[in-house]
Amino acid sequence: MALSKEHITQLYKFTQQHYIEYYDVQTEMVDHLANDIEQIWEEQPQLSFQKARELSFKKFGIFGFMDVLGEKENVLNKKYWKMVWKIFIKFFKIPQIILTLSIAIGWYQLFKIFPQKETFQVIGIGCFIIILFRLVILAKQKEKRFQKTNKKWLLEDNIYNIGNMYLLLNLFFQINFHISKVNSNTEILVLSFVFTVIIILFYITTFILPSKAEEILEKEYPEYKFVINS
Repeated sequence: MALSKEHITQLYKFTQQHYIEYYDVQTEMVDHLANDIEQIWEEQPQLSFQKARELSFKKFGIFGFMDVLGEKENVLNKKYWKMVWKIFIKFFKIPQIILTLSIAIGWYQLFKIFPQKETFQVIGIGCFIIILFRLVILAKQKEKRFQKTNKKWLLEDNIYNIGNMYLLLNLFFQINFHISKVNSNTEILVLSFVFTVIIILFYITTFILPSKAEEILEKEYPEYKFVINS
């Protein structure tokens, strides 16, 4: 026995009721439940849709869909940083490497002229303020898209929330903690290149990837374009 469109609609509502808010994850869970329910009906055709659904849901264990959601988040987080890495390595190829080297040399001269710790902190605070303003803008864009489609996408959340900013913040705090120990020209040069890497990552996650969000989502999810334009 095959599931009807009404059954599929109920399964989407069922995933929402169990705290799956992302449409891409909902779709994956609905596909899994639908296939499993049809198999259950082959063995026990007398069962109602609700009974078969409950039997299928119990197979997910005591945490329900949460384990699957966690796995999906890990997979898409890795995919997100692979996209960051793909863009990042371009900065070390011609002609972008010229710009990268120029930025690093600029930091080197700046750290040589002015007190390193204070200079680093001022620039870091400036970057943090830019990130906050950018997050506000991206949040408005995401909310506008959600109002149009009434659907959320897990990868979209990663892009508009600028990935896992804890990584970049941790790098900043680690450098800020150790920067007072930097003395030699070689150490200052290394610091300049590390800071250049942070700035590039900051630029990619804050500006480049969000500007490509729709293109990325259309490539990742075949149904995305249909949902957006419907």
